[in-house]
Amino acid sequence: MEVMLLLDALEDILDKANTLPLSSKVLINKEELLEIIKDIRVKIPDEVKQAQWIKEERQKILMEAKKEAEGIRYECEDKLSRIKEERQRMLVEAEKETEIMRQEADKRLSSLIEESEIVKRANEQAREIILAAQQDAKKIRLGSRAYADDILAELEKYTYNLNNTIKTNRDELKNKKS
Repeated sequence: MEVMLLLDALEDILDKANTLPLSSKVLINKEELLEIIKDIRVKIPDEVKQAQWIKEERQKILMEAKKEAEGIRYECEDKLSRIKEERQRMLVEAEKETEIMRQEADKRLSSLIEESEIVKRANEQAREIILAAQQDAKKIRLGSRAYADDILAELEKYTYNLNNTIKTNRDELKNKKS
């Protein structure tokens, strides 16, 4: 700031001025002091305007960052809602498929039981079918959970990067402030 330099110059003049004998009064060059004061009066409005402009720009940046953060928050909430709906849909489908497989296994088991000569074999096949159906159902459930977890991990990463960007912007604003 040039005003600070001019004030320092005034201070130097006063420090270097000769004192009157037996007093604390000093002899100074009036014209030199008036010239510096005149320069200060000229510079102050410019520096005040510059400081006001910096303040307004800071406010604009803060408002833009706030709007962007709000938009991202809404986007994240929407994405999370869609993920929950997709997960629920997948779970319902998995349950339906499990029920269909169970019913098919029951039908097959019933028909095998009706044939008396292969009852033992039918029981073994029924157990295998039920076990396979249970394993398939478990795979479907685990798959849907893994899918939901992957989506949430992406969302977490996106939010983390966003938070880092906002922090960096705030730090830059703080550094420009000083």
